[in-house]
Amino acid sequence: MGKGVSRIAGVLAVLVFVAGCASTGGREGAAFEDDIDALLAEARGAAQAGERNQAAFYYREILERDEAHPDALVGMGRIALRGGDAGAAEALFTRALEVDETRSDALEGRGKARLQLGELEAAMTDLEAAVAAEPVRWMAWNALGIAADLQGRHPDARAHYEAALEVLPGNPSVLNNLGYSLLMAQAYAEAETVLREGLRGAPRDPRLRNNLGLALAWQARYEDALEVMEPALGGAEAANNVGYIALLSGDGAAALRYFDRALELYPRYYALAEQNRRRAVRLVQEGAAP
Repeated sequence: MGKGVSRIAGVLAVLVFVAGCASTGGREGAAFEDDIDALLAEARGAAQAGERNQAAFYYREILERDEAHPDALVGMGRIALRGGDAGAAEALFTRALEVDETRSDALEGRGKARLQLGELEAAMTDLEAAVAAEPVRWMAWNALGIAADLQGRHPDARAHYEAALEVLPGNPSVLNNLGYSLLMAQAYAEAETVLREGLRGAPRDPRLRNNLGLALAWQARYEDALEVMEPALGGAEAANNVGYIALLSGDGAAALRYFDRALELYPRYYALAEQNRRRAVRLVQEGAAP
């Protein structure tokens, strides 16, 4: 086994821990012995169907025949990334780029992995290279938006999210990220418009509902915010979140109302609402002081 693959052998072993018992869909293993293209088609089909263990089985079969196969390395990297192992994903995408430094899919994948690892500058270098080579990579644009938001560069983030939406209009995930970016930039009315658009495409998405509720609460539309948040968060958490925005806005009386509602709905266990309520009481008392 070559040096590059030996470095990630442990990664592959973990990712395909069920490979020994994975089904091959009734096909004889010998039929794939020299047919990497067929294995790759099976792997991609399994990945598209969300069957990550099955996809990993086929990618591992490819790598046993060709340890530097870039498609298999990229496929395994995506599986690692979706499984929450950003370190393993970074190693796999790096190996793919050692084989072919021009692969924009590997650059995108490594950029996303490095973003999860908190390596912002390295992540942006990879992601910018990915979109320069292939501007239709909406996930790279989206990840660049996240990186810009983490650095407080909200106008840049907005431009990146809008570039992603030019490629994939109406994508709820990108709209959620754009809406949250606008929240951080205190553009609450604009955030509301964007998040409502996202909610039309994904009406049950809890992130969109929570962020839209925050946009409404920051506009002092507390009951509207509560109505939007409740289906996703439950009454107590929604009331606490609305109360907290009222508290941050300096509206002590409204904050008290919503913290009291949270405690009424969840009286024994909702210590957070009780703590927030005490802060609201102090705010009201300070406002009433001569």
